[in-house]
Amino acid sequence: MTLVPMHGIASRQDLPLPFEYVVVGATVALLVSFVLMFFGWPDRRYAERKGKRLFRMPAPITWLVRIVVLALYLLAALALVAGEERLTNPVFGFVFAVVWVGLVPLSALFGPVWAAVNPLRTIHRGLSALLRTKPEEGLFTLPKSVGVWPAALGLLLFAFLELVQPGRTTLAVMQLYVAVWFVVCVLGAVLFGNRWIGAADPFEAYATTVASGAPVQVARDGVIQLMNPLRALATWKPPPGTTAVVCVLLGSTAFDSFANTSWWVRRIQDSPVPYEVWGTGGLLVMAAIVLATFALACVAMKPFSRRGVSVRALPRLMAPSVVPILVGYAIAHYLTLLLIEGQRTFINLSDPLGLGWNLLGTAEFGVNTFLVMNPMPIAIMQAVAIVGGHVIGIVAAHERSLAILRSDRAVRGQVPMLAVMVFYTIAGLLLLFSP
Repeated sequence: MTLVPMHGIASRQDLPLPFEYVVVGATVALLVSFVLMFFGWPDRRYAERKGKRLFRMPAPITWLVRIVVLALYLLAALALVAGEERLTNPVFGFVFAVVWVGLVPLSALFGPVWAAVNPLRTIHRGLSALLRTKPEEGLFTLPKSVGVWPAALGLLLFAFLELVQPGRTTLAVMQLYVAVWFVVCVLGAVLFGNRWIGAADPFEAYATTVASGAPVQVARDGVIQLMNPLRALATWKPPPGTTAVVCVLLGSTAFDSFANTSWWVRRIQDSPVPYEVWGTGGLLVMAAIVLATFALACVAMKPFSRRGVSVRALPRLMAPSVVPILVGYAIAHYLTLLLIEGQRTFINLSDPLGLGWNLLGTAEFGVNTFLVMNPMPIAIMQAVAIVGGHVIGIVAAHERSLAILRSDRAVRGQVPMLAVMVFYTIAGLLLLFSP
């Protein structure tokens, strides 16, 4: 039994239209979106962070969800520590499909829910209760400048595990990564308080970044509110390191597709250099390309920006506009993985040790492949996800640019970012549907 290819199951040959038409159509859609916004959207629309207040989540329900999530993690941990050395071990699907991929639709739809039910925070709360300390307090004060920089590094290491590490589906390698992740996050939380988890846990940083454009948000008083996703993105204040987070995520997804192209596979097979070297270099280069192009676009915007906006701050201020692109890429590349391996994981999670258990009542279920049987709708979904994410990204970039650029130079100042968006769109489609 093997995992579904990490980038999905469709290819360029599955497209119902000539590939060139798709690329041209996507580019035209982006350019038209920009023109329409310039003539119909000359001023900021979402300066205030407000939404329709709904309700405050009752504490018992929150704790019930926390316990359920923690129980699932403990089952996966049991499979990791004492399970069989086989691909049917549910820990691999749990990490690579359920957690890594599942956090995207969860956060994109329901907002920062993961920060409330993260099992690391639940465990830290328990430790704080035993130590009779407050969860938000630690032995040391964590500087605000730390932001999510540790999480960005953690995401890069996880991308290495997922895409490069040759033994990623062996228990020894997975045990090492999980042990380091757990110790760094929980011990750091004891030292610096629970703010450290938001700063260092790569999964929570990923989920929180994706949640920045969700229709469900949480007000400062804890009340859940319904908000226009564009308003949520326009008024989100990304922490330091957010640019690194989105660039690592976008770059690793691009490398995932690139590593499945026939050109790359031939080069690897014909090279005497170990794949670990090629893979590490490719991953770093892809992340660097995303970071460099995005940073250059921000530098090019500086002459048109308002007084007081530093070139150093521009990438972080504009980073939220990349979030819809990131979500579109994740859906296009990994949805089929979630649909197939997500089912398989919960089937195998009922029997984490391979002893014939049926803890979740799913052990006798079969994997339903109906949704991915026909590659044509999958290919259409992938193209729509990428193009749609870029269109929303341009709208978000336009709204944020209006707050950064001088009004008399708003159009010219946005051209560099538009060029980068078009580049990302074409590159994404080329990589996704390359043979």
